[in-house]
Amino acid sequence: MKTAILLGAGFSAPMGYPIGNQLNEAILGLEGTEFGFSTDCKLVIDHETGKRPTSQVRFTYDNQFDFLLELIKFYHKTIKAFDYEEFYDFISEEDKWQLLSESFHKTAEKYYNEIYNAPQDLIRNIKPIYNQIVAYFLKDKNGDNWYGNSSHYCKPTFSGYTGFLNCLEHLTELGIVDIHTLNHDLFLERLNKTDWLQGNLCDGFEEMGSPYFGKLKTNLDSYMVRLARYTGNYTSNLRLYKLHGSVNYYPFYRNEGGMAIPEIYVKTKIGIGSNNLYKEFQDQNGELGYENCWINYHSDFLSGTSSKIIRYREPLIFEPLFKKFKENLNSSDQLIIIGYGCKDEEINRIILENFDYKNKGSFMVNPYPGEKVSEFCEMLSSTLISENLENLHKEMF
Repeated sequence: MKTAILLGAGFSAPMGYPIGNQLNEAILGLEGTEFGFSTDCKLVIDHETGKRPTSQVRFTYDNQFDFLLELIKFYHKTIKAFDYEEFYDFISEEDKWQLLSESFHKTAEKYYNEIYNAPQDLIRNIKPIYNQIVAYFLKDKNGDNWYGNSSHYCKPTFSGYTGFLNCLEHLTELGIVDIHTLNHDLFLERLNKTDWLQGNLCDGFEEMGSPYFGKLKTNLDSYMVRLARYTGNYTSNLRLYKLHGSVNYYPFYRNEGGMAIPEIYVKTKIGIGSNNLYKEFQDQNGELGYENCWINYHSDFLSGTSSKIIRYREPLIFEPLFKKFKENLNSSDQLIIIGYGCKDEEINRIILENFDYKNKGSFMVNPYPGEKVSEFCEMLSSTLISENLENLHKEMF
């Protein structure tokens, strides 16, 4: 028995993670006082006030942040209702910038300097800021987004997820379970430290023997921590594929003739800055050293409705992940879709082309199915399960 599972934003919703509309509202409601950006384009918060640092110096990226908020409000008011993924497409596709009005050009002048003298110049440089804003809001109801220090969670219940975990444990006993998620958060990894999963979740990253490290800085010292790198090896019955990336995935770039060449993806840990990634190497004298990858501004996860599809073909991680997705759909005996709004046309197409829905069973778990969910459910001839994750049980599948 082989089971393929697809998780959407609704999976993390019981833990308080924002679904699409909530994320739209959060970004649209930013006033610019919540956080700022440092000289190396990192999102920063004043630890004393919990808000944007009130430094007398106005950094370049602070200026771009303020411009971005202005652009978001203009987009929402003049072009179309703000959607965080559609807006990412807007800032990614230059042919759409012609929708900017003359009045916005006038408004943008206060953000110009010797480098930027048109809105287009600023838009080309705001993606690192925008991605960090999206990541900022990926937190659970307790404000947590990292779970490395979480204690092991014992049975019999895990509030909001008991039924799901019972079903997952049962399915894993029957055979391989391939979990594909469109979410960027780390909550599923937190469930690995429970009586149900028992640390058996593997994600294709391996730490053993990795030459990649992160520099962890404390108030007293700094030291190197070994990081897992993506190898594509899945060694247990419970397998995780984060199709759209993750808040802890970073590409490592090597320096080759003055060029930054993407080499591999690493999985970082809390407290390690995005430009504190290193690779251990041995020089011609046999001495060990570290090569620093300083080029990253933020973790790598995919946004947009159409622009992210282009990145599905990137060879280091996304192409292998989507190849696995298709292979798993083809070889699975059943498909379970949980908390997915069915609005991603490319994901829908891949499912329809690779899963034998005419001869194999599929299940759509969604307590509040919208029109898109109902339509896709009918296309797949799926059984709709209008239950929350707490109340699932193995007899349903």
